[in-house]
Order: sequence, then C-alpha cells, then structure tokens
Amino acid sequence: MKDINLKYIEDNYLEVEEIIRIMNLTSDQLNRLIEEKLIPEASYVINSEITISSSLSDNHKIVSSKKYFPKSILQLIADNILHHNPEKFKKDFKKNLLSNLKNHEYKAFAYGNVFDENGEIDLIKADKALEEEWNYFCKGIYGICTLESNEEAIIEKEIAIKRILDFIENKAGSITQEKRNQLKELNDVFNEYTSNFAPYQRDLSSRGKYLDKLLKEFSLEELIKKYD
Repeated sequence: MKDINLKYIEDNYLEVEEIIRIMNLTSDQLNRLIEEKLIPEASYVINSEITISSSLSDNHKIVSSKKYFPKSILQLIADNILHHNPEKFKKDFKKNLLSNLKNHEYKAFAYGNVFDENGEIDLIKADKALEEEWNYFCKGIYGICTLESNEEAIIEKEIAIKRILDFIENKAGSITQEKRNQLKELNDVFNEYTSNFAPYQRDLSSRGKYLDKLLKEFSLEELIKKYD
C-alpha cells in the first residue's frame, strides 16, 4: 500500500518531468524560469534510495530525486514564458496582493492591521508584509498551503487564519449555536482557499493547530477535512 504522504503529493501535484513534457520545455528553460523568479521553486522534493542485492552478497544503490509543483504552475509558465519580464511580474504580483487586501471585507485582520484609524493603508507596513509574501511565493510555500497559489488565495488565507485566531481569543464561555455557526462560516472560507497539507505536515499546519482542534471542541468533527 502506497504511503499516504506520497499519494497526497502525487495526486495533487505535478512532477517536474511531467511539467516539462506538458509544456514542451527543456530542463534548462524551466530552471531559468525559477532562477529569474517567474515561477516558484518546487513545493515538495521526494528523495529516494533503492538498494539492489543478490545472493552473491553484493549490492547496488540507486539514488533519485523528484520535484513536485502545484498544478497551477502550468498557467504560470504559459503566461511568463511568453511575457518574459521578471521585474514586471513581481511588481504586478505585489500590486494584485495589495488590491485584494484593500478590497477585502475583513482587511483589518491582515498582517497585524496595516490600516490606520481612518481605514487608510500604511504603505510602508504593507510593502514589508507583501515583500515577505513574495518571498514565500518564490520558495514554493504557497504551493503547499493554498489551493491555487495566487494573489487572491494568499490574501484570503492570511485573513482566514487571523479571523480564526480572533475567534479562539474571544470564544471563552459556553458553546452556543451562534458560535458554532460562526465557526462553520470560518471553516467554509478557510477551505475555499487552503489545502489539506500533506499528512505529515498536518499537525503543525494552521489547519491542524487551529481549525481541526476547534471543530473537535465544538463537536463538528464531521467538518474536518479528510484525505481520500
């Protein structure tokens, strides 16, 4: 039986050789896109070692490495291999992050609140936060924790987590139907943009540390996301 972590990654991600075949690229072309930060690094790397032995008391080792990217990488490659402009890509990426943030109903929750008392954004604080998000994106982190690994998903996940933390901070007292309904809504929003994480990562992920535990506490175990 295949390991549950391998199954999760193989079901939800594309291995680098498959990407090269689908997009009709060379390895050098793909690596260049990564180096120039036009696409993120691999989200998962699986290193394997196979040992062959025989009745002659000998052995031979085969070491291999496979890199896996989110499926959304295909569209990103298609866009950026034609419009090869790393500076513009980064600028547009941060601009889209900022636009999604400004237009969000719950924007005050994000990044420790980068808005002033008049609801105007502090561009210095915001740019620092968005630059960090850009770096996380380039490292392949958002290919792990978001479903689409794009600007909308990044902002939505940030705000969803902060809203869940706010719920935890203010949930003292008895469990009421109003609180259960609020938690259900938070769960729906979180699931719309956030992945399950690989099983070995689950307990330390935002889903495992916060949402899974809350759903158990509020007797909503049936809403906990399962693996196929």
